[in-house]
Amino acid sequence: MNDSTSIHLLERPPANPALKGIVADLLREGAEKFILPRFRNLQPQEINTKTSETDFVTIADQQTELWLTPRLIEAQSGPVIGEEAVSVSSLVRYQIPSGYSWTLDPLDGTKNFVRGKTAFCSMVALLWNGRPVESWIWQPLTKILFYAADQKGAFRISEGSQTPLSLKGRPIDIDFMRGSGNSLGLSEPKKSIFQACLQNLVGRQFTGSAGIQGCLIANGEEDFLIHGNSTPWDHAPVDLLCREAGGYAAGLKNGERFHASTATPFMAASSQEGWEALRHAVWCS
Repeated sequence: MNDSTSIHLLERPPANPALKGIVADLLREGAEKFILPRFRNLQPQEINTKTSETDFVTIADQQTELWLTPRLIEAQSGPVIGEEAVSVSSLVRYQIPSGYSWTLDPLDGTKNFVRGKTAFCSMVALLWNGRPVESWIWQPLTKILFYAADQKGAFRISEGSQTPLSLKGRPIDIDFMRGSGNSLGLSEPKKSIFQACLQNLVGRQFTGSAGIQGCLIANGEEDFLIHGNSTPWDHAPVDLLCREAGGYAAGLKNGERFHASTATPFMAASSQEGWEALRHAVWCS
């Protein structure tokens, strides 16, 4: 039996019990050092693009990730799958190890950040065998943290006050559901078909940040996030947060639970019933 098989059969060993506070403090400090000083204060030379003219990366993204990465490893041993590291070496995206690892999106909603809009956050997830077991979404402008732990619930933490999140009574009729969706990552002809289905959702809008949208769902303010592709840094924290808050999240193609190695359409919703109704409406074959 090889080592990879052995570790999948083993029960998950306890992570550092102080992680909840350690990661929260790191996200707060990283934002104060590198993100907030540049909000509405970016210089042209501090903004670049990656895959397209609207796929922005800033010095704030880069410096925050470089600062956080070694500190996350120190807090809990395991490789870090960071968005900016993947943009330099795409191999990192698919090297999801057995055991513990991290995902890191230092600045989710970079386009909003560049344009001076407030919908941005920093996100971290701790994975075990590729699936999230703890997640943190930090909103530096409002100083609100959304935190979730596998089978232990989801929480909104603000000014020392911790509120458990428990989704109930959200609409399951798609005409009354609100949320965000895009077709990025799909290829034709599926992309056009999917986009047309999304446009039929009367409550659809564009938040520009997976993390912010995940928080809106978990907090009972909105109902869905639908993406044509999934990435570890965007969707690991959102998946766990929405599930632990009482919602539902899975891959659109086959309904499988999110895994960091997959790059397929993904949806999170405020209930499983709502998720099923939305899937029927948007995953047109």
